[in-house]
Amino acid sequence: MKNPRITRRVGLILLLAGVGMLTAGATAGLPGFVAEDQPSGDAILDQVETTYDSAESLTGTATVTVTNETTTTTATVEYAAKESDKVAYTVRKDGKSYDVGSNGSVGWVDGEGGAYARELPTKGEIDGEEFGEYGKALEPISEGNISATLVDTTEVDEETVHIVDLEPADETTHSATSTLWIDTKDYSVHRMSATDGTNKTTVEVEETQFNVSIHDSTFKPPTERVSVTTTEMYESFDAIQSATDLSLPEHDGEFVEATHVSRAEDDVIVQQYESDGGSISVITATGTTSYVEQIDAETTVTVDGQPADAVEQDGQATVVWSEDGITTGVTVEGTVEDATAAAGGL
Repeated sequence: MKNPRITRRVGLILLLAGVGMLTAGATAGLPGFVAEDQPSGDAILDQVETTYDSAESLTGTATVTVTNETTTTTATVEYAAKESDKVAYTVRKDGKSYDVGSNGSVGWVDGEGGAYARELPTKGEIDGEEFGEYGKALEPISEGNISATLVDTTEVDEETVHIVDLEPADETTHSATSTLWIDTKDYSVHRMSATDGTNKTTVEVEETQFNVSIHDSTFKPPTERVSVTTTEMYESFDAIQSATDLSLPEHDGEFVEATHVSRAEDDVIVQQYESDGGSISVITATGTTSYVEQIDAETTVTVDGQPADAVEQDGQATVVWSEDGITTGVTVEGTVEDATAAAGGL
């Protein structure tokens, strides 16, 4: 039984997404021809999709070139993909190299400046309201988004290829246009050129292998790495409390949800409550004073004997204080007195 699909997003965009800051060499072609019984551009693109979808894995090497009016940048890229969500690149540019990859749940970059990683949203999150627009952005090529036109069938480096132009069906969403050079035998992509009107990216594929054995360690994030921002949502106080070592304050209002934002330098937990007086946000932050620094305090109040800064603006009021490296804040719809009262009820 085959693994989940290596989709067009991984198959074709594999050559651009995360690599599209790089470069390529030119390929000389012989004068072309288009026979009357040639397939349509859409039919060819469907065959390309089938080629990449049916593969359990693929590896390849490409040279990528990005050019604009002032600069040309070149890099070589070795890439691998397995299943529908495991990808890895090794990029070599200007005598330096770095790795980019994803195992489906964590994406990372590992280079001379260190290793950085972040958790990726799940498919359910992407399909949900919170990541609705993000999910759309992940589908640059999907049914109905691209118009494919066969413009030539010619020979390049003794291989016969279809040349297919791709244009967005909705330019308000995607303005870039692309051209693919596609092998007429196995429908692999030999070359890709794309432009957004300012930058031109050319990908010259030097080698592609389908259904090769790739060890899972290829897609393993670096052990020593800095975690970039991750966000988790929780639907109950007990759930968020169980997910952190912090002792969280709890309000006596109706718990709505909690968001845990984790970064390399700090953690921020925002609990949302509803009460008779309106919405209440309870913030707990560690490892940073940035939240406090953002508060342009208008006055000082006291919360259970603890001095707290307070500010009132645009119908909302916030009180915030720090103790033993932990910052606590309460934001309400109302006045400073309302926020102080809500903070006293934690």
